[in-house]
Amino acid sequence: MSLTSLAPSGDSARAELRTLARLALPITLAQLGLVSMGLVDTAIIGRASVQDLAAIGIARSIMFAVTSFGMGIAFALEPLASQAIGAGQPARAWAALQSTMRACALLSLPSVALSFAATLLLEPIGVEAALIPGVRAYLLGHAPGFLPFLAHLAYRTFLQAHGETRPALVASIAANVVNAALCGLLVRGDEMLAWLSLPPLGLPRLGALGAGLATSAGSAVLAAVVVSAARQRRPAAARERVATGAVFRLGVPIGLHLLVGSGAFALLGMIVGRLGAHTVSAHQIALGLTSFTFMGALGVAGATSVRVGHAIGAGAPPRRSALLGLALGTSVMASGALVFALAPRWLVGLFTSDAEVLHIGVELLYVAALFQLFDGVQVVAAGALRGAGDVRFPFLANIASHWLVGFPLTLLFGFTLSLGAKGLWWGLTTGLVTNSVLLVVRLLRLTRGKIIRVGVGAAGAARLA
Repeated sequence: MSLTSLAPSGDSARAELRTLARLALPITLAQLGLVSMGLVDTAIIGRASVQDLAAIGIARSIMFAVTSFGMGIAFALEPLASQAIGAGQPARAWAALQSTMRACALLSLPSVALSFAATLLLEPIGVEAALIPGVRAYLLGHAPGFLPFLAHLAYRTFLQAHGETRPALVASIAANVVNAALCGLLVRGDEMLAWLSLPPLGLPRLGALGAGLATSAGSAVLAAVVVSAARQRRPAAARERVATGAVFRLGVPIGLHLLVGSGAFALLGMIVGRLGAHTVSAHQIALGLTSFTFMGALGVAGATSVRVGHAIGAGAPPRRSALLGLALGTSVMASGALVFALAPRWLVGLFTSDAEVLHIGVELLYVAALFQLFDGVQVVAAGALRGAGDVRFPFLANIASHWLVGFPLTLLFGFTLSLGAKGLWWGLTTGLVTNSVLLVVRLLRLTRGKIIRVGVGAAGAARLA
């Protein structure tokens, strides 16, 4: 897709919707590729050990919460790069990318250390002691892939700002091939070779550690492909400079926004551990399936962020792009909700043959059918606001929605009313409903007036003119 086709114009709403869809589709496919790596791991591990599947589910909840802050720093590049491209300043977009990578590198080691520290809380909150070694083993294998994953996000964001989405799709396909092959071999060892009718090589069964190592290898492939593609767009004389502090000023609120939301899910993942390995496994399967459909909305959110940023950089009103993005994202998630409501048993059965896990997973997918709609609205609204450089309000809205509304109700429904895992999911759904309402109201208010570019004006952030 060329930058000319992405340029803001006075065309019809239908033309804008087509542009959004063309940009969102490859982003969505690339995101689906990322989630499919986790789903493949879940399928391989779920057939090998319910215990390992439960441990990895908890470990992923911890790692996702820790990674969320780094993702926020990487996503600071969205308004910086897209608005610079919209204003015809590609050298500034490249400078912002370099500053973003410096910020991500600074965060990597402390983030990995924090993920291991979080495991000290597992036993005190009631997680089965037998699961904890598997949690730590997965985190150990996952650790080398932390910085490559953030590099992939940053360089992919830079390419998206240029309307170049194919490298991320190629990267996700290549990473899936590597991850699937390694996960099967490292998790199941010679048993996998026997299943493939190949001679044994003396490979051990590494279980959770093997799954983590396979994910790290996949992250390295993701980074290698997009870094190579992005370097071809490096300006010949890149003399622009963007302070790393500017990245942190935008990225910290985005990271906190993601951390607040993912932290609620991470804590839920740990609390579910109190309900036993079967419930944790069902939760992990349902969460993987919802994450898969969520990628559709996340792709639309990325496209909406780019379109809003381009419009602001060019001095054009971004309201139409934002509202059409919301409509498109909601439509995508409604399709996923319909599938969950009509075929939950078949979907859960793809990952387990255990009757108890299957029963609990089906119940969770019925909740997820409603969950999906509001999750889509809130992520696209947040993407539009991020493209405008409005990063503080989404963070505050997330705190209010998930921790003042959603999480207390999660504990009430799940434990006080004894509704189990289904009650926990209903509680977090109320948080998503609240957050989607707050973000849409903010977006409607913000796009009524002219929005100042990021880095322009005293505050250095989007505001109503």
